[in-house]
This record gives sequence, structure tokens and C-alpha cells, in this order.
Amino acid sequence: MKRVAEAKKHRRTAERLLLAFGAIGFFLLSRYHWQHVCDDAFIDFRYADNLAAGLGPVWNRGEAVEGFSSPLWLGLLVLGRLLGAALPAWAAALGVGCAALCMALVHRFALEISQSRLVAAAAFAAASLVYPLYYWAPAGLETTLFSMLVTAAAWGLAGQSFWAWAVAAAFLGPSRPEGPLLVGALVVLAWLAHGRPAVRPGQLALALVPVLAWLVFRRAYYGVWLPNTYYAKATGPLSGRLTAGTLYALPGLLALGAAGAAIGWGRIAKRKNLVALAFAALPLVLAIGAGGDWMWHGRMILPAVSSLLVLTVAGIAAAPADRRLALVLACGLGWSALLPHPALFVDAVTFCRLSPLAHQEGTLVFASRSAARCIAANYPADALVAVNHAGALPHALPNPALDMTGLCDRHIAREVAGGLHHKFDPAYVLAQKPRLIVLNSRTRPGTSGIWYHPGYWAGESALAAHPEFRARYRPVPRFWSWRWRGTGGGGYVLLYERLVE
Repeated sequence: MKRVAEAKKHRRTAERLLLAFGAIGFFLLSRYHWQHVCDDAFIDFRYADNLAAGLGPVWNRGEAVEGFSSPLWLGLLVLGRLLGAALPAWAAALGVGCAALCMALVHRFALEISQSRLVAAAAFAAASLVYPLYYWAPAGLETTLFSMLVTAAAWGLAGQSFWAWAVAAAFLGPSRPEGPLLVGALVVLAWLAHGRPAVRPGQLALALVPVLAWLVFRRAYYGVWLPNTYYAKATGPLSGRLTAGTLYALPGLLALGAAGAAIGWGRIAKRKNLVALAFAALPLVLAIGAGGDWMWHGRMILPAVSSLLVLTVAGIAAAPADRRLALVLACGLGWSALLPHPALFVDAVTFCRLSPLAHQEGTLVFASRSAARCIAANYPADALVAVNHAGALPHALPNPALDMTGLCDRHIAREVAGGLHHKFDPAYVLAQKPRLIVLNSRTRPGTSGIWYHPGYWAGESALAAHPEFRARYRPVPRFWSWRWRGTGGGGYVLLYERLVE
């Protein structure tokens, strides 16, 4: 009896230490990344500003184009706007809060599968090491919200409740463009996991009504069944999408392999666990089919990560003692691409901050805001501005903006061939006669006597070479530099003004 009591005491101590490790790690790493906000988040902020002002969910006044990714996230942003909050800080708080909820769900999910508080604490501690969770939490996008909902849905499939999956599905449907597909998959998988009692009319209504309501609204308001972002990103050649998507999702695929190995070796290949594994794999499949994303750091694979981590830890814990070390080593290798660099821990513990150069677009947001202030001071509020980076710069202006990449433009997204950031139409842009066109360059303006150096983005290079652009536009003799640790090292923001006719 004494040995049993001592063993229980040691387990409780280990559990508390693991929970403390995870909580402290979450605090330190969240603080380290807190100031990271990406340029694309300002697209959502512009929609939220317009919606809060009574203009509707629009990019420009009177133009119904769905250029945002998450109706649910947009609603939360509008709430903050109505409360008077600054949207970057509000979005960061929401993102970190969703990441914290995701960590809590990891604990509950692991406890459901393993029936061990120590294993649940180990999963919680392991989740505190997932680098994309912290990188994207404060960035202003719906990434951690979506990840939290996917984790909740997987937990609902593996748990005992017939309603948990439906509650998760109710929020999951309008949380991302792929939400309706995941809700449909949830219905099938809930039936496989729990049988007919889990898919009765009540559960189906709760799961399906929110997403169906949004689809009906989209059709009525925007005139299409799919968001504009789908046409802008996921309509390129299938072979190219699959190749790019597989490369993008490779860290997630390795984690999926680790989870599968842990389930098999750990002998926890029960029906509910396999169903949860299948659902967790779906975001990876969809990311591959869409061609990945230009935002790395695991953004589009993060939704799958938490559930895969739970299954990995539970499988390792259940594995026979003679297999456990080999399984730990194999799974550690599979998860290594999603762990932060050791130097990051040192910076976090010493209360440093993520360098702006390590933000998704480096210091582009700061440069874009500076350029916006110049535009606001020198041009009228009704002047049309054409942009490539459709984030911080147009958000800081009351001006109508033309998104040359097509995310917020109906014509470029739907009627121009190509895939992710390969869609552009210089003739169409010039036909709109924008007062200002914002270009970007990797080479300092004026080098070798040339103001604009092509090569930053094919759409801008094609526009700058267009005869009408050469004849009708002149450079504004100012530019704004920005820096980045990634390929290219940064760039320069340039303005071109249309000549008076």
C-alpha cells in the first residue's frame, strides 16, 4: 500500500510539473511573439471597419466581394471594433486566447483517449512546444481559432458525447472556406464513431444550420456559392497545386506518419481514435489540394497538428515498454520540423521579443503605413489606389483600393487563369485608371539610373512593362524600404501617379 501511495504521489508531482511547464512555456512564447502581425490581417481589419461603419462586409464601398477567409473571425473583429478596441491588439488577444483554448482541448482530448491525467499533462506540455501555434496566434488571422475548432471536433469524435461534434461543427462551418467540407465529413465520421444516435435530427440541425445559413447569405449577397479567395488561390493547374501543396504540408505529413505509427505500435487503433485521426488528416489533404500557401511557418497545417499530437502522445504512453524508446525516437523525428529552434527558448526566457525582421513580411507593415500617410496627405480620399500587398496600406486609407492579386477583386479572381498569386491582368488594372499604383522592388530605386526594377512579382513586372503604364504614369520621387530575414531580404515600396489627361 505504501508503494502504491508513493507511486500516486510521484505521478501527481509529475503531472503538476508537466502542466506548469506547458503553462509557463505558453506564457513566455506567447509574450515573445506578441507583436507579430501580418499584412494580410489588415484585409480582415478593413472589412471589419466597413461592416462596423454600416457599409456591409465589403472591401470597397458598394462593391460586394468576399475577400476575407472567415465569417466567424470577421464577426469577432467587428465586436472588438464596436467596443472601441484597436483591431491589431484585439485580434492578437483573440488569437492567443484561441491558442490557450486549443491547449486546454489538447489536455481534455488526451485525457479522453488515455484515461490518464499524467498522459494528458504530457500532451499539454508537448503542445506548448509547437512552434506554429505561437507564431500565428497574435498575427491577426483566424488560424488559431480554426485550429481550436478542428481540435474540438476531433475530441468530439473520440469522446463519449453524441453532441460534442455537432457543437464544434456549428462554429467550424463558418470559420474557414473549407469549413463546409469539414462539417460534411464530420457528419459521416460521427456516424462511424458513434453510430446513428450521434446523427439524429437535433445534432444534424445544430451542425448544418449555421454553415447553410452562411452559404445562403453568400449566394444572396455576393452572388456566388464559393468565396472570392477560393477563385484567387485554388484554381490553378491540379498537378502544380499538388506538388506545391505536398511540399508545403510536408511537416504535417511527417507528424501524421508519427501519429499513425504511435497508434499502431501503441495498440490504440480503436475505431474512435482512427476516426479522429482521419478527421485530423483532412486539413492536410485540403491544404495539399489548394496548393499550400505563400505563408509558411506551418499556417495551413496547424489545424491538424493538435489532434495529431494528442494521438502521438497517447500512442507512445500505451506502447509496450520494449517499443517505447524506439517509438519516441521515431516520433520525435517526425515532429522535429514543428519544434522551435533552441535559441528561441533562450530569447523567450530572457524576455526578448520576436524581431520585426522575423515577422511574416518583415517590416512591410511599417513601410506600408508610412506610404499610406504620404498618400493621405497628398491625394484626395476618392483617389483609386492599385496595390499588390492589399493589407496595411489600403487599411490605413479611406480610399477605394484595387487588389491586383485578385483576393479582393472579382474579375482577376474568377476570369484570369492561374493559381496562387499567379493571376494578374495589367490591361484590366490600367482600364480602371487608378490615380496611384503601388509597386514593389527588391532593388533600391535609382540604382543604375533606373527607378523601378522588375522581378518582385510577375503581375507588377507585367504592368510596368505595359505601354499604357509607361505613357500614363510617372514615379513619385519617394520610396519606403522594408527588411525581412527571408529570401530577398526585403524590398522597397514605390508610388506611381497617373498623369493628368
